[in-house]
Amino acid sequence: MPNRLLRWLPAVVAPVAVAAVAVAVPFSAGAAASLPDKSPQQVLELVAKSAAIPGFSGTVQQRSDLGLPQLPAGIGARSDADASSANAVELLTGTHTVKVFESGKDERRVQVLDAMAERDVVRNGEDVWFWDAKHNTATHVTVPQRSTPDGTDVLTPADAAKRALDSIDGSTVVAVDGSASIAGRDAYQLVLTPKSSGTTVGSVNIAVDSETGLPLQVQVTARGGTSPAFSVGFTELDLTKPADSTFDFQPPSGATVHQEAAPRPSSSSDHPKPTVTGSGWDAVVTLDAGTSATANITTSGVFQQLTKAVNGGRVLSTTLVNVLVTDDGHVLAGAVPVSRLEAVAAG
Repeated sequence: MPNRLLRWLPAVVAPVAVAAVAVAVPFSAGAAASLPDKSPQQVLELVAKSAAIPGFSGTVQQRSDLGLPQLPAGIGARSDADASSANAVELLTGTHTVKVFESGKDERRVQVLDAMAERDVVRNGEDVWFWDAKHNTATHVTVPQRSTPDGTDVLTPADAAKRALDSIDGSTVVAVDGSASIAGRDAYQLVLTPKSSGTTVGSVNIAVDSETGLPLQVQVTARGGTSPAFSVGFTELDLTKPADSTFDFQPPSGATVHQEAAPRPSSSSDHPKPTVTGSGWDAVVTLDAGTSATANITTSGVFQQLTKAVNGGRVLSTTLVNVLVTDDGHVLAGAVPVSRLEAVAAG
């Protein structure tokens, strides 16, 4: 959990994309499949096997019920920062449909298809394109091979599963709880349950394809919740390797094209070093961002709409992740109650 929070903390400036740090949990599944019994370790080994899949394509649905308030119309038009934040919030609410195409380690195409119009992220080796049909703009970035470019807050089931599985340690109970049918595929239900009662996460359910080990669906349920707060899963899946032309993106005629430099690797001097209080699922990450940086965050129109004032700062609260931005320049985040963040800040 600390590693995931550290990875996403810079997104607090957005400021709500940090909610994506929550490992997503289940959609409704089909009737249970009849599969041979496997231990949790055997299912984890099956997931590792999925790295050998040559390629696939499919339709993914992401559903979010994080308790975020509805933003007023037009708030994202106030500034570029507010527009970016508003887009992040929109992707973290409601239901979104995504087309996913993968081939090898360095070829991926993700198409977000919903009321916001089509947006694509296309990777082909070192070339990455970000396409926004609504604004008719395309941005090209050259990145090192086998790196992971940012660009969409929509997770695939494999992305969400990796984040969940990377968190497994002594603070997690791992079990296999039956089977299900997802997108017409038989799957084992791998369940991760935090041992600590001090986390907002109740459980993480990962449906693992019984044949290939590919994660088909991930659902995260908040502690005390009866339905997933965040879920992502395939509704259709084709294990045929996509054609090479799928990843050969060419900007449409008349589109505005931007060329951007690849993000350089950050050094320890680029950002203040976060500290971690506690361990496991109820760990809290604290970043000393400085009063100037946090002032810029808290004056954002989107941030004002999404947060509430508390003693000494403002809180962004969701069912899975909470973020406290203090008046003295600190940002605290964790899958813990707000009271836990306030206690760490006071200490």
